[in-house]
Parts: sequence; structure tokens; C-alpha cells
Amino acid sequence: MILEVEDLKKYYPIKSGLLLRHTGDVKALDGVSFTLERGKTLGIVGESGCGKSTLGKAIIRLYEPTSGIVKFEGQDFLNLKGVDLRNSRRDIQMIFQDPFASLDPRMTVANILNEPLEIHQIGTPSERKEKVDQLMRIVGLKREHLNRYPHEFSGGQRQRISIARCLALNPKLIVADEPVSALDVSIQAQVLNLLKKIQKDFNISFVFISHDLSVVEHMCDEVAVMYLGKIVEKAPRDELFNNPAHPYTKALLKAIPIAGRGKRENRELLSGDVPSPIDPPSGCAFHPRCPKGQPSCSIETPKLENYQNNPQHQLSCPPVHSEKSI
Repeated sequence: MILEVEDLKKYYPIKSGLLLRHTGDVKALDGVSFTLERGKTLGIVGESGCGKSTLGKAIIRLYEPTSGIVKFEGQDFLNLKGVDLRNSRRDIQMIFQDPFASLDPRMTVANILNEPLEIHQIGTPSERKEKVDQLMRIVGLKREHLNRYPHEFSGGQRQRISIARCLALNPKLIVADEPVSALDVSIQAQVLNLLKKIQKDFNISFVFISHDLSVVEHMCDEVAVMYLGKIVEKAPRDELFNNPAHPYTKALLKAIPIAGRGKRENRELLSGDVPSPIDPPSGCAFHPRCPKGQPSCSIETPKLENYQNNPQHQLSCPPVHSEKSI
């Protein structure tokens, strides 16, 4: 396993009153656990506000987790400091949702791609220049683009620059936080195919965060469904799409638009919004919106367990509910 995450939590304290007393927490992540094999892609899906992006940033320590364990290649990544942390950051990179916001508008593309090489003191100036040229070829951009600034490119080209910057240090793991959601539909497929080619050529592992299940189905080997800071179902891609077990997963799959499907088709979609992470419901957090909810759901908090004795398919829902469709 290249990545092991165990019981990862990220709480934001709520302080109120004149003395700013600690009165509660926003539980953005509330005990997330999963593993990722080398060269594979794990998709993280769920509604807005479920903690997907927080999970990605906590894994790479852009946000310091409240508690939990993140092991990268068997090493406790959360306890690394100083030089050890700096060296490990070469192997873990991130692609952000908005490429324009993630690129320094005052720097040329050449400087953007050369910066990580200089920071980590990789190669001589001539070797760095050759590396930058190679990165441009890999992502499908021309050498004459090197002296331009980010505002001179389209959204798809800016995301290619972001991908090139990620590849500069030859990472082993990339966290991709909705890398195509800000792009035109016509450009999304090109960027997704580029990511798949990069993964095949360089054996890179991906944590792929998205709200678009059709994109996840195309990109990922395994999928984890998040709801209110927790994983409620995790399974191999084909298993999850062909045999969903959690009522929330089933509702997400039914919401996928299908070409040629009439607008009047009766689809049983979820009602209401995701509850506040400040005051989550008792028991199963999904029970207020669950079409198959029962009184016991508000009392018992389900754990992520094997579904139908399948260790690859894990589910956080009582069997009496998961056996029924919605």
C-alpha cells in the first residue's frame, strides 16, 4: 500500500462569548479510513459540504488533522518534521480545482515549473531547463508558451500547467481535487485522458476527488462515498456502480443524467440538504433523509463493515436497509 489513512479527523473549534470559550466543533472529517494501492486511483465522491476537499488537503497536510494516522509508504506522514517532511513532499503533490487561483499570476510558466526544482535543489540550471521543456511536452504544451503568464491561457491550458508543476518532482501520489470541474465539457475529456496517460507512464497513484460520478467511473479503480465527514460505502468501481448498497449511494447514482432520458421520468431523488457538521444527527447521520430510515437509525451509529462478507465492499448501514432498493 502506498497510502494508509486511519481514523482521520479534522475538527474546527467554535468559540463564543466574551472569553471565547470552546463551545463546539465543526466536524469536517469524523473518522475516515481507507487504503490505496500503488498505481491505482481512489475516487472520493459526495455532495458539496461532505468533506471531500478537506480530506484531500488533510492527507497532504495543507490542513493539519485533529487526529488520526496517515502513512505514506509505511511512514507516519503526520509526524514528519523539518528536512524529513520537506523531502517527503516531493512524493506527494496536489492538483487544485481552480487552476487560475493556484498559479502565481506574476510568474511566467517557465518560472512556475522551475520553482519546485530550485526549492528542492534538483539538477543544474541547464538540467532544470531541460526538465521544464520535457514537462511541457508531457502535458501537450509548446515550448513558446514558457514565457507567457497564466492569464494568457485558457482554463484547460492552465490546468495542464498545474499538472506539469505536479510532475516536476516525480511524485508517487497526486491528490486531484475536482481537477476538471472548472473546465468546459469539451476540455474535460482531454485533461482526464492526460491524467490516465500520466498514471500509466509514471505509475502514479491518485486520490481523485469529484462530485461527478460519470467522471469517477471513467477514472477510478475504487470509489469511496462520503457523507457528512464519514465514508458510508467503499467498493471497487464496477462493484459500486453495479451493486450499490447504501441508500445514499443509490440516490447519487440515480441522479446521474443519461442521454436520451426524458425529463418526466420519475426519479426518487433525495430531499433536503446535508445536515450541519456543527450539530450532526444522532445515530446514522443520513437517517433524516433516508427513504428507508427506521427508528433505530437515530440511535445506533453504524460502522464501516464488510458487505455480504466481501472485504472489498464496505458499508456503513444496517443490513435491513442495505438489502432494499430506493
